[in-house]
This record gives sequence, structure tokens and C-alpha cells, in this order.
Amino acid sequence: MLKKSLIIFSIFIVAIVVIAASIPFFFKDTIINKVKGTINESLNAKVNFEDLDLTLISSFPQLGIQLNDLQVIGIDSFATDTLANIKHLQLNLNLMSVIKGEKYEINEVKLDEPKIYAKVLKSGKANWDIVKADSTETSPKDTSSSDFKAALKRYSIKNGNIIYDDSSLDFYMALNNVNHSGKGDFTQDLFVLETDSQIEKLTVKYGAIPYLNGVTLDANLPLDIDLANMKFALKENTIKLNELVLSLVGSLAMPNDTDMVIDVKFDAQKSDLKNFLSLIPSMYASNFKDLQASGKFGLQGFAKGTYNEKSLPAFDVNLNIENGKLKYTSLPSAINDIQIKAKISNPDGITDHTIIDVPAFHLAFDKAPLDGKLLVKTPISDPYLDLALKGALDLKQLTTIFPLKDMTLSGILNADIVASGKKSTIDKGNYEAFKASGNVTATNFNYSGTAVAKPVSIPTAKMSLSPKNITLSNIVAKIGKSDFQANGAVNNYLSYVFGKDKPLQGNFNLVSSLIDVNELMGPASTEQTSADTSKLSVIEVPKNIDFNMTMKAGRLLYDNYDIKNAQGTLVVKDQTVFFKNMGMQMLDGNLKMNGSYATKDIKKPKVDIDFAIEKMNIQKAFNMFNTIKLLAPIAKYTNGTFTTNLKFNSDLGQDMMPVYSSIDASGMANIIEAVLDGFEPLNKLSASLNAGELKKLELKNVLAKFQIDNGRLLVSPFNIKKNDILMNVQGSNGLDQTMDYKLAINIPKEKLGGKANEAANTLLASLNSKAGTNVSLGDMIKVNALIGGTVTKPTIKLDLSENKTEVKNVANQIIADKKAELENKAKEEVTKITDKAKAEAQQKVDTIKKQAEEKLKDEVKNKLNNLFKKKE
Repeated sequence: MLKKSLIIFSIFIVAIVVIAASIPFFFKDTIINKVKGTINESLNAKVNFEDLDLTLISSFPQLGIQLNDLQVIGIDSFATDTLANIKHLQLNLNLMSVIKGEKYEINEVKLDEPKIYAKVLKSGKANWDIVKADSTETSPKDTSSSDFKAALKRYSIKNGNIIYDDSSLDFYMALNNVNHSGKGDFTQDLFVLETDSQIEKLTVKYGAIPYLNGVTLDANLPLDIDLANMKFALKENTIKLNELVLSLVGSLAMPNDTDMVIDVKFDAQKSDLKNFLSLIPSMYASNFKDLQASGKFGLQGFAKGTYNEKSLPAFDVNLNIENGKLKYTSLPSAINDIQIKAKISNPDGITDHTIIDVPAFHLAFDKAPLDGKLLVKTPISDPYLDLALKGALDLKQLTTIFPLKDMTLSGILNADIVASGKKSTIDKGNYEAFKASGNVTATNFNYSGTAVAKPVSIPTAKMSLSPKNITLSNIVAKIGKSDFQANGAVNNYLSYVFGKDKPLQGNFNLVSSLIDVNELMGPASTEQTSADTSKLSVIEVPKNIDFNMTMKAGRLLYDNYDIKNAQGTLVVKDQTVFFKNMGMQMLDGNLKMNGSYATKDIKKPKVDIDFAIEKMNIQKAFNMFNTIKLLAPIAKYTNGTFTTNLKFNSDLGQDMMPVYSSIDASGMANIIEAVLDGFEPLNKLSASLNAGELKKLELKNVLAKFQIDNGRLLVSPFNIKKNDILMNVQGSNGLDQTMDYKLAINIPKEKLGGKANEAANTLLASLNSKAGTNVSLGDMIKVNALIGGTVTKPTIKLDLSENKTEVKNVANQIIADKKAELENKAKEEVTKITDKAKAEAQQKVDTIKKQAEEKLKDEVKNKLNNLFKKKE
């Protein structure tokens, strides 16, 4: 009988299990359709999930819906933000509501490894505001707005990471590795919610200030919830932040969409000082375990009022430390007699009514006391400050109090400072109404350690405070081999501190016999030392600074530069460093510069400098400056000195090197005296002309005007003379080492090679044949040499066409001369012929005349005779 009963019971259990396992499959398609339909109808977001599983066994007596790899991505302004990325989201439903086909009742929600990113823009728009608004028109078939109904009894988060980033409030909160659970009947208007929370790391920032940074939280918070009135009351509870245990009681209500009514009190009155120090992240590291702390710590306060975009609740926070002492077990000395009272209060929620009051604080580094006070009022409208600090500190004593590793420290610091007054007095320039006085002095300060490349020694330094300025005097310092003597003043520090939007002004003087920048920067890395030059990065010029500094350094070592007698003025203003009359000796010459280095656009720094260089060594300049290597490679083969005036404007890369395509530069170079030897283009030219003396050029006072544009060096025409060979040079070369130069050469005929002479003679013979002349070339031949290719692989083309023109001109002149000669001879012949013709004609005329006269005489005679005969 018993055996039969066991068999029947086993069959029953198996049947139940089979039915329980089978039920989800009957409803899976229906549930999936309803889930997707509800999501699409309810949310303005991109929602995806890899798979959907149903279970009854693990969630019995409820039906479990598990969405795997669920993602919710925003749209519009949040199209690139993932609001939620959840490995598993499980909804446990009331089984009967599913079977009956009614609205599915959600009794429990489980989130496994969720990543939630809640973001609010400055405009106040939130990325979780994705629920669609209710439609004013509904279909007659629609009987409800959703197929699901919240009847929540439990919820939980396992291994979650949550970020709340509110740009409208400048508030940030991050919860890492959150485990949280809540239990309560959300179907009721009034119920108690029991919550249990563990957060591995809690970070809270407000206004970029981290109030909690990586703090561990463990809390049990029972809440009385009034859903009808959206009011939540905190019952007796405990909250543990690291080692500090707090109590938080009160209420929070949200009567409408914009207001949050707060009425809470908190306290930690019976805590030890060490528990408070545990909230400081650096103190909660491994060193915290070795720290002995005694004394009492008290923290209490309240917040009461309405919080919204326009108002804050009133609040009051009191902090007290009494008879505190801090001591590391491995060190002999301690910080003793710590007495601090501090209060931050606001009576009505108006930000300008906030008061920070530290009426007195006291502590002693071993036996050296440090006392002070601080009061801040009306921080928005007209900040009022009342501050005092007085004490003497033996820095060597600090090494017996704090575990300062890898360093040595000594020296005496004395401070006695008071400041009291309103910002408005500074704004009006009424400095005398603002009380500020005191001194800070350092004597025999010495520091060495891993944080600095070389030991720092400051025998004396003094800072004096007045309402108008802070004066720095008697500053003598030595860092490694470098020495400094400085003095100066910061003139408007109060306006700067109170944020009057005026730059901090200062004037300083610096004198040094040696500044070794390489030593100050520390040893280069292996990668840097293996490279030709150390990698630099952009040095950003500070904003809101207006400094004027004169400097004089006997010697300045930087990279491979050995600079002597550097002096001039540096002006730092508008994120720009201006160089004024900066002069120095380097590379065997003198350098003067005026210009600027600007980082208004940190991604695109700019330099704009006028250089005046005198008698600088060409080889040293080539080896030192990459720009010369790339744009003037001929300098590699030139030994001598040069002078130049150069206007240089360029963008800089992130390695502080010029962006060569952006260089805009021009100037005039004077090669004072130099020898150019071994330059392959000249070697090839001399071979082409069979003029060996051109392989080596002695240059003296050679002037060349140049310009750098779009990555090419453009050279204007200039003359070079080698013995009786004259060359006129012009052209360009580029960053890619390509060349495009034209050399107009006047060279004696006898120095030309056979091929060149043969070509010239052939040309001349052709011209003589055409002109019918017998002209010969003069002693000088004109050759145009076209140099192309690259510096190491040049090409040479010789052009004798100018000689053809010359021969034509000579032939034409000879023809003209011969023509003139022929014309003169012709004129002479014409003259001769004309004279002869004239004589013959005259003779004929005379003969005819004589004959006419004779005839006339005869006729007259005859007529007279006839006349006389008639008369007779």
C-alpha cells in the first residue's frame, strides 16, 4: 500500500512539474507580442533585446518573463546615449492573470547587472523622459492603454552600475556595484517599504567638488510611503559610509512635477575621529590602517524646505572635532590638540544667505602650533571674507609625523596673515577699506625627492601682503646647478580671487648665472634619448594672466642649445607670451627676437616672431634647427657664418614643431664668409660644364632674398662669382627635397668642355651660313643651367640659346655695317657720275649757248644789214 502511494505521489509530482514546464510555452507567443506591443505603444526610444525566456519553476507560483541583453537607447538629443543596458530583466507575473487573459499583473522586478545612465541636459531635458503622451483619440477597440499592470511586491538590483549626471544642477552621482532590494505592497496607497542597499563605491560631486569619492555604503532604510500624496518618510535607520555610521530621519514629498519638499535631520554625534577620516579617499587607503586617531567627531544638521530650479531648502551643518590626535604607528611625532568648530548654514534657502563660519581652529605639529579662523558671508551679491592664519612650521618635523617616502625636507616656514573686507570695496578701488596684511617667510628650505629632478634649496624667500598687492622679495633659490634670484609683485590679487573677471597682474625680475632646463626637466626617457630630438608637447599659456617679467641669464642650457647672455622681457597676456627685445648669444653668433607664442586655440598654437641673427655658424645652425635641415639642405655642405633678418609665422603641431605647410616667412640672408663644398648639384654642374672649379665655391658677402611659402623655399635672384665665372641664381626647393633652380652663367670660352664648345661652334656656323657672315664667338659664353631632381639625385640641363641670340645680333650688326658701307660707296659712285654728267652737260650747254649766240649774232647782223639796205 505504501509503495503504491509513493508511486501515485511521484506521478503527481512529475505531472505538476511537466505542466509547470509546459505552461510557459502555451503563452509564449502571446506574451512576446504583448511585450513588444506595450514597448512600442508606450516608449519614444529604441528598445532591443536578444531573447525572451519564460519560466514557472524558478519563479513559482508566478510566471517569470526574462528579457536578455535589453538595451534602451534614446532618440533626438540622446541618440548616442544608452539609457539602460541590462543583462537580464525578469518580470514575475501573477499566473492567474495570464491564464485568465486579463491585464498581466507584475508582482516582482529583478535587474541583473544593469548599467543605467540617467542624464539631464542644461536645458533640463532628461533622457529618461521617454514615455509617450496619452492620445486624445482612442480606437473603439482599445479598452486600456497597456496590457500590463503594476502590482509590485518586490524588486531587486544585482551587481548594478548607475550614473546620474545632471548638467542643469552641475550634479553628478555614480554608484558602482550596487546590490539593492526592496519589499512592500505597491498596490496599496499606504505601505512600508523595507530596503537593503550595498554600494561598493559611491561618488557624489556638486560643482565639480567631490563630496564623496569612492565611498562604500551599507544602509537599511525602512520607508513609510504615501503614494496618493507622493510622500516618503524615513523611519529609524542606520547608514554606514566607510567606517562612519550616520542616522537620517525625516520626510520627502513631491506634491507636483517641479517641487520637492524636504524635511530631514542627520547626525553622527557619537563617532570617533578615525571614522570621519575614513571618508577621505586617500586616508582610506592602506596608510589609513596604520593611523592612530583619537578624539571625538560630531556631525549634525538638517535640511528643510522646497527644492526646485529656483530655490533650495534651508539647511544647517555643524562639524566639531574635540581633542583630536593623529599619529602613524611607525613615526615618533603626531598632530596634537586638534580643535575645530565649523558651521555651514542657510536660514531660508536663498543662496546668498549662506554662511560659512569656522570661528577658530587649532592644531599642533608636534609642539608647533597653527591657529586660524574663516568667515564667509553673502557669497553671491557681495562676498565678505574674514580670515586669519598664524603659525610656525618646522618642515623637518613633518617627516616625523607623516610617512613621506622617497624625499627629504627641511626648513622653517612662518606665516602671520589676516584679511577682512567686502568684495565691493575692491571693485571700487577702495583698497584701504579692505584689511589685508602679513608675511610668509621661508628660511633654509631644502627639498629633494622623486617629485623633482634635482634638489631644491631656498635659503631665503619672503611674501608680504597688503590690500593692493602681494610683494615677493629676497627670493634666492638653487635647483640642481641652476640658480635664481627674483623679486616682484602681484598687484590685483583680491580682484582676481573675488572673480571680477580681471586678469591677475604681476611684475617680476629674474636673474640667474645658469639655468639648466634639461636638468630641471629631468632625465629623458629611453625613447626620447634614442630619438634625434626629445618629444615636446604643447605648453599652454594660462588664461586670465597679465604678467611682465624681465630676465637675465648668464647661461641657459636647453636641449642641445648652449645659450649665453640671454636677456629681455617676457609679457604673458591673453593666452600669449610676447617676446620683447629678447637677445642672446648662441651658435657662435647673436640672436635678437621680437614676437609672440599664442595658445588661444590649444589644438593650433601659433608663433609670429621677427629674428635678427648676426654672424651665426652655418653648420651649427643646420644641426640645431630642423627647419633649416628641411628647407635649406645646402647648409649641410656649407662652412662659415651668416647674418639674416627673418619674419617667421607658423602654426605649431602638438609636438611644438612648425606645421611646414603653414609657414609664412621672408627675409634677407647675408653669407658673410663661407665655403660650399661637396654639394652634389654643384658636382654634377661642374662635370657637365667641365669646369672643376665650380665644385667648391668661396662665398663672401653674398646677399639673397628669400621667402617660405606652402612648404617651399623661394629664392630671389642673386649673384655668385668664382674667379672669372659669374652665376646668377634663382629658384626654389621643397620639403620633399625637390629642386627647381635656374643658374645664368657667364663663363670663359676656354673653360667650357669640348662638348659645350662644339655645340656653340655648330650653332655659330649655322648662323654664319644663313647670314653670309664669318662671325666668331667672344671670350665669354652664356650658359643657362636648369637644376632639378632632388638634393641627392640632381638633374642638370644646359641651355645655350642665349648665345644664338647674341650671334644673331652680331651678324645683324655686321650686315648693317656692310650695308652702310655699300650705301656710302654707291653714293660716291653716284656723285662721281653726277659730276661727270654735269660737266658734259655744261659743255654741251656752253656749246649750244655759243652756237645760239653765234646764230643770234648772225641773224641780228643779217637783220641789221637788211634794215640798212632798206634805208639805203
